[in-house]
Amino acid sequence: MTPRNPWVDQGQPRIEQRIVFEPDGTVTARSGKVEYGQGIRTGFAMIVAEELDLPVERVRVQLGETESVPWDMGTFGSMSIATEGKALRAAAAHARTLLLQRAAARLPGPPERLTVREGRVIAPDGRTLSYAELIGREPLVGDVPEPVARLPPRPATDTPCRLEARDVLTGRARYVADLRLPGLLRGRILRPPVPGSRLRRLDDSAARRLPGVVAVVRDGDIVGVVAEREEQATAGLAAFVADWEPRRPSAPPPLDMVLRRDPGADAVLAALPIQARYHVPHISHAPIGPSAAVADVRDGDADLYVTTHRPFAVREEVAGLLGLPATRVRVHPQPASGTYGRGNLTDVALEAARLSRAVKRPVLVQWTREEEFSLSPQRPTLDAHACAVLDESGAIAAWRYDTTTNSHAYSAGDVPPRLVEMMSGRNAIPPYRIPTADIILHVVPSSVRTGPFRSLAAAPNVFAIESFVDELARASRQDPIAFRLRHIEDQRLRRVLDAVREASSWNRQRGESGRGFGVACAIYHGTYVAEVAEVTVDPEGRVRLERVWCAVDPGRLVHPDGVRNQIEGGIQQAASWTLLEELRIEDGRVLAATWSDYPIATFHDLPREIAVVFTSPPDHDESTGVGEVGSVPTAAAIANAVHDACGARVRRLPLTAAAVTAARP
Repeated sequence: MTPRNPWVDQGQPRIEQRIVFEPDGTVTARSGKVEYGQGIRTGFAMIVAEELDLPVERVRVQLGETESVPWDMGTFGSMSIATEGKALRAAAAHARTLLLQRAAARLPGPPERLTVREGRVIAPDGRTLSYAELIGREPLVGDVPEPVARLPPRPATDTPCRLEARDVLTGRARYVADLRLPGLLRGRILRPPVPGSRLRRLDDSAARRLPGVVAVVRDGDIVGVVAEREEQATAGLAAFVADWEPRRPSAPPPLDMVLRRDPGADAVLAALPIQARYHVPHISHAPIGPSAAVADVRDGDADLYVTTHRPFAVREEVAGLLGLPATRVRVHPQPASGTYGRGNLTDVALEAARLSRAVKRPVLVQWTREEEFSLSPQRPTLDAHACAVLDESGAIAAWRYDTTTNSHAYSAGDVPPRLVEMMSGRNAIPPYRIPTADIILHVVPSSVRTGPFRSLAAAPNVFAIESFVDELARASRQDPIAFRLRHIEDQRLRRVLDAVREASSWNRQRGESGRGFGVACAIYHGTYVAEVAEVTVDPEGRVRLERVWCAVDPGRLVHPDGVRNQIEGGIQQAASWTLLEELRIEDGRVLAATWSDYPIATFHDLPREIAVVFTSPPDHDESTGVGEVGSVPTAAAIANAVHDACGARVRRLPLTAAAVTAARP
């Protein structure tokens, strides 16, 4: 049995939690965060390598393994580099200090003149000791002080490629469904025709007689079949004869919240306001790889192999299900093939654990594409009513934003109001100087399951707000960027707008029929972003995204190419939401079952160019995050560009040819 780690759940900033010096001269950096495409493994390695003056190839990053890494709430909110990167940097910097202290007793010269380079401590006379020699059999332990002496910031550099890129490119990367543990079985779960329905009767006799079927499992509210092979489990599931009682799941009551309310707003807004309504539909997470988990439950122990944002939450929930101490459950995060918030939920891991407990062998549960569309949480809808009054100079005098959405939380249970505001009201308050405002949030139940989606409510809110700001600019015959700048006091936000104006040659002479340019900006989790989209619109109303320019200020840059990757990916995914995606629902039932029912962008839809420029102040010492920010202003920038191209103001996503044609003047 592997020895238990006594400090993983205490959350104490101790060096042995984060940094381990190996005998071969490499360093292991540990974090409770997980890698699912955002590039944090590379970013963390670069941070540790910089503070220890090591080649990045000599830093190994261990992520999310609950038995050996420090406890972590989860990987979301574009916070990994900002929070964990800071913690790893502090631990590595303190490790360097301790190494220098050890070296001072063994090398000649004043301790303050010792330096580090490429994994060695160097004395003034040239004699050196490697980190491995200084560690010996005495690992570095103890609290990480605050503040800690760090090396001066260096110019950001790029590694040759992301650390996991070669495995992904060559096909060596292994995902959950690729795992083949000894004795592995396949499991399928009986699903209700409508979520929330209760199983009244089940005849499973035919399923039990099928070749390869190991067991039919009835465990609380689930029924599953376990077989030697996937097709046998599928056949067993099809052999069930089930009678369901239709029933809607209980829903939390609506919640109304005032996000900002200034005295006198009603009186000012009574003066012939400009107003508009916007709608964002449900969309699917649409992961390329459907949800999957492998559970290996034995007497008193369990191992879970999952794609998850929150490995410690999986551990706690599985431990509660099995009645085990949390330390007896080990979670092994696996590479993700698309998650975008879906990995916050633990449903498939719990299903696999229940089936494995029943048969006492490892079980793989993999959802089908149809199950992923119909049963996974969807992005909430948004309906927004915006209205504003401009003063005699054309500036915003008063603003009202009334938005209705669904829960963005992980579950439909009791959620603290502050968390509701943070998730469902994200970016509902515009980043502009507005003297009088009234901003209201309504959170209402949905007919389908909803949950956290990339940027939570930020992208829908920014679509509505930045589209409306554009309408105000054009109604008052002001340039859209100049109009925004006259309402912005934050210099970093002004800087990204100025940068994207220059990068896109915004002030060029335009006028080509059917070609347009649109702008949008936002502040998301302390990161500043502005985008300009160029589109063409053909006579039938079909929109083609041609180019996107993006200026971003994420504070201290760790890995510029990684930032570009995230910004480019976010823009492309958001363009798919904007131009193509809508989840059709009828009587609470999702109608999509295959990709033909729910098209997403392909390589044929990619813009010809995405240009990313950085505006971070050179002396900025803290990083924010970029995992979600690139996707936040994209829909508004594209919608504003469509209006510039053909005069069609489309206030409902997606921007289909029919919607554009109907909105043309």
